[in-house]
Amino acid sequence: MEKLTLSCKVFILAILLAVTGFAKFTHESYFIYGKENLKYFAPYKELTVDHVSSLGFEVYGPRGLGNYILKTQVRFVNLNQNKQKEAFRGGYATPEQVAQRIQNAIATNPNIAKMFSIGKSVKGRDLWVVKLSKNVSFDDNRPEFKYIANMHGDEIIGRELMVLLIEDLIANYGKDSFITDLLDKTQIYILPSMNPDGAQAVTRGNANHVDLNRDFPDFSTSDNQNTIEGRALETQLVMKWQSQRKFLLSANFHGGAEVISYPWDTVPEKFPLHDAVKSLSLEYSANAPYIGASKVFPQGIVNGYNWYEVDGGMQDWSFNWYKDIQITIELSNEKYPNPNKVSYYYQQNRKALLTYIARVHTINQSRWIVRNRI
Repeated sequence: MEKLTLSCKVFILAILLAVTGFAKFTHESYFIYGKENLKYFAPYKELTVDHVSSLGFEVYGPRGLGNYILKTQVRFVNLNQNKQKEAFRGGYATPEQVAQRIQNAIATNPNIAKMFSIGKSVKGRDLWVVKLSKNVSFDDNRPEFKYIANMHGDEIIGRELMVLLIEDLIANYGKDSFITDLLDKTQIYILPSMNPDGAQAVTRGNANHVDLNRDFPDFSTSDNQNTIEGRALETQLVMKWQSQRKFLLSANFHGGAEVISYPWDTVPEKFPLHDAVKSLSLEYSANAPYIGASKVFPQGIVNGYNWYEVDGGMQDWSFNWYKDIQITIELSNEKYPNPNKVSYYYQQNRKALLTYIARVHTINQSRWIVRNRI
C-alpha cells in the first residue's frame, strides 16, 4: 500500500506540473469497473470522474493516466479505443453540414429565426447560436431561455435533438398553437454545439483536450472568481455570451446515462430553489417516458452531488453568478449511438423539450424566484 501511495503522489505531481490554470484534460479516458475503486481517483481534483454507477465509472485525465491505472491493478477498459464511435461517426453530419442544415431551415421563415456566431473554437469553427422568437431581430422584455448541447464532443444526441427542435419550431410556427404561443411570448436561444471541434473528432474535450464541463468558475473551490482567464476558448465564449443576456431558465444536454440531474453539483448543501428544480426535473422526466421509467434513477431524476461531485460545471456556475436556473439532461446511455436512433430520441423528448421552455414564464423576472409551484 505504501508503494501505491508513493506512485499516486508522483503521478499527481506530474499532472500539477503539466497543467495550466484550472483546466481538466481528457487526453486519456477509461472505464473503471467497481464503484469501490473511486477511492483511487475521486480525491484528485486534476482528474475527471463521470457517470458513476454500481458497475463503475469513467475517468479522464492527461497523458500518463493509464500508467497510474495499471499500478492500481483495477479492471478497466480504454475508452479511447471505442469501436462503436468509429463505426457510426460517418452517419453523423460534420459541424459545417449541421450549420448549413440550420441555415436552410431559417431561410424558410427568417422573421422568427436567426443564426449568429458567438465566436470561434480552437480550430476556427463557429459556435452558432439560433434565436427563435416573433420579431426575432428585436430584443425586448420577453423572458430569455437557452439550451446548450454537445459540450462533450462525443456525446452527440443533444446536438442532433437541438437541430430537430429548431426545424420543428420553424416549421410549425403559425400551425401549432402551442409552438406559436411559445415563440410569440419567449426569446429562445439554442447553441446546438458548444464543442464543434470535439464533435468532429469524436472526443470528449475540445481540440486542446480540455473538458469544458469542468472548466467553469466554481464557488466551492479555489477557482472561485468569475473571470475568463486561463479557460478554454469555448468556455470563454459562453461566459461572455451569458454575461450579455438575461437568461432565466436553461438546460444543457449530455449522454452516457438517461436521467435529469439538478443542482447543486459541487456541494452537498440544498439548492436555494430545490423544490423548483426538482419539480422541473420530475416534469421533464415524466414527459420523456423512457427517462421517467428508469430502473436506475427513481422517477428518472437525481441530485447532481448525490450522484457524484462535479466541480467546474456549467450548471452551478449559471445559477451562482447569473441566477439562471439550469438542469442537466442526460439523453442516452450510449454516448454515440447508431444514427438511426436519433428520431426515436427526439420523439421521446419532444413534449419535454417544449414544455420545459414554457416554464420560463413561471419565473419571476424581478426577484429571480419561482412564482408558483411548477
